[in-house]
Parts: sequence; structure tokens; C-alpha cells
Amino acid sequence: MCRHACPVATATGRETFIPQAKMEALGGLLREHLSWSEENANALWACTGCGHCTDYCDHDIKPGLDLLRGRQLAAAAGAAPAALDGYHERFLARSHRLAAAQGKKGGTQREARVAFWPGCDAVDKGAAAVTAFEELADEHGLGIETLAISEACAGYPLLAAGLVDEFRWHARKVGDALRGTETLVIHCSACLHTLRHDYKAAGVVLPSELISMAEFLARRIVPSPGSATGAASLEEAPAPAKPTVYYHDPCYHARYNKVMDEPRTLLRQVAEVREFAWSGGDAECCGGAGLLPKTMPEVADAMAKHRLEEVSRAGGGTVVTSCATCAFQLHRNAPPGVTVLDLPEALQTLGKPAVKP
Repeated sequence: MCRHACPVATATGRETFIPQAKMEALGGLLREHLSWSEENANALWACTGCGHCTDYCDHDIKPGLDLLRGRQLAAAAGAAPAALDGYHERFLARSHRLAAAQGKKGGTQREARVAFWPGCDAVDKGAAAVTAFEELADEHGLGIETLAISEACAGYPLLAAGLVDEFRWHARKVGDALRGTETLVIHCSACLHTLRHDYKAAGVVLPSELISMAEFLARRIVPSPGSATGAASLEEAPAPAKPTVYYHDPCYHARYNKVMDEPRTLLRQVAEVREFAWSGGDAECCGGAGLLPKTMPEVADAMAKHRLEEVSRAGGGTVVTSCATCAFQLHRNAPPGVTVLDLPEALQTLGKPAVKP
């Protein structure tokens, strides 16, 4: 049964937010047993699309995807949450502001064979992680350029808001801006999934390879097993001095993109990696996706706090993740004694020995 696998229902304790109840609400709206109103459609927004419930469904039902489709109808009927009023205009303004910020930072707008696209949350809230990745790329000669294109976001939030037509228009603009790029390295788990799947469905042609930052780094800087030389590797602190970290799997990486081994492989070079009780394909959501921080901010924060309780109860420590959105959501809700690092920050700070006085 999927009842226990919905982090929104767990955080709120509301029976109306378990997967079965949310699907029943959607069915009532579709069959016109319920009118399309903000109140009746409220349950459609109590979801991050994390996919955890599907893993426990005997019938392989995908509530996250179905609820996103329901949001499209709700938005068209004027039944979206008031928090999303004027969202398309707000999305555009933020995307353009962040693209301009990247341009001032020194990113390139020319064609690049291998390009790094930080994503909107990384540019807006994770500058340290972006800098750390750029430094890693320079140090190891990875031949990658950071793009500053006219759009800083892949458009996943538009889908989450039910604005499908606006998403398609945005996707075409992004596709045009990425012409000439062969490999695109992306640091947002939800946007990687969107680029790989939803752009294809929209008929938008993208670079031949779309890859997460963790996959790209693991491919380029981890030595081959048994190789004495191989590619450049990260510095390791002498055993047993490696620090201990917990690794948080972003839901979209773990259950959609299947990016789980690569970040752990990288981290084990510089740290001892501990697992959460719920990890890998069974990881709990931090509350950062599905526009939940905008539509139900208190619930989103409660989910992040719940995720970090395990580390806090163990006496605190460092949590590492590999998605800018997850890193921000966890960092802003971290209790005393718990530090949250994005993957490139961890590789830069944990992998270097302390400077002697």
C-alpha cells in the first residue's frame, strides 16, 4: 500500500492528502461530481511529484503525473491556488533576471560543445555550488563552459503550475538557445527529467546528451578500477581522517533519472558516506519540488525538517545532496548541528586537507 509513502500526507497528518484520496478528488473533478474551484482542487497541489507512492502501488498508478495533468485543467478553470496568481509573468521575470546575472558573472553565450547549465535555483540560491563546480572543472581540465543563455530555467515550474501551453513556448525558446551544444551538464534533478522527457514530448530538439552534474563528474574524474593513473582524481584525506557525511537522494534523480551510484562514488573519495534510513530509490522527499514551497510553504518546510530529524537525533553532521533545489530546501530548514552541502561544495571542501597554521 502507498499510504505511508506520501511525504505530504505524513507532514500534514491529513487523510485527504494520502495518494488514494488525492486521486479520488481528481476523479470527482473529472467526472463533474465536484465543481472546479480552488477549494475542491486543493488536493491536486498537495504533491511534489516525487514518485514514492508509485513504488508501493500494486497497480503501477502514477499519482504524481496524473495530478500534474489535473493541475492543467485546474489552471484553465481558474481553480489554481491564489499563491500562483500571475505565475507565468513572475516566472519570466525571474528567469530573465537570473540569466542576466549569469551573463554579468562571465558565462558564455556562444556555442559550447560541452556546456554547464546551473539551473535557476543554483544561480539564485546556490552560487557557492556553481563556483565550486567551475573550479573543479578548471582544476581537472574538463573542458566545460558555463552557459549564460536567455533562459535560466528549463521550465519545470510551469508544468508544476499547470501552464502547459506556456511551458511548450518556453521549451522552444530553450531549444533554440542550446543549438550547437552537444553535451549539456545540468544541476537540477527535476529539470533534467523535464529536458529528457517533456521536451521530447513537446517536439523540441535538444543536445544529443543530457547528463547530471554527478554523472559528468563521476565519468571524468573518478579513476577506472585497478588503474594506477587514469583520469585526474580528487584529493583524498588520509584514512581514517575522512569526515562522515549523509547522502540525500533527490527524488527526481533517484526515481526518474536513476542517478544514485555516481554521487556516492564521488563522495567516497573524500568522505565516509552514511545512508538515511530511507535512501536510494526509497528516499523521502525534501519538499522542494512540485511548487510546494509556493503553494504550501509550511508543509514543504515540515517535510525538509522531517528529513533532517534523523541526522539531528544522531548528534548532527553534514548532509550532502546533488540538486540545487534540494540543497536550498534542506539548508534553509537545517536544525542546529546539521550542515547541508551541495555535491561540488563537498568535493571541494571535504577533499582538501586543512591548511597548517
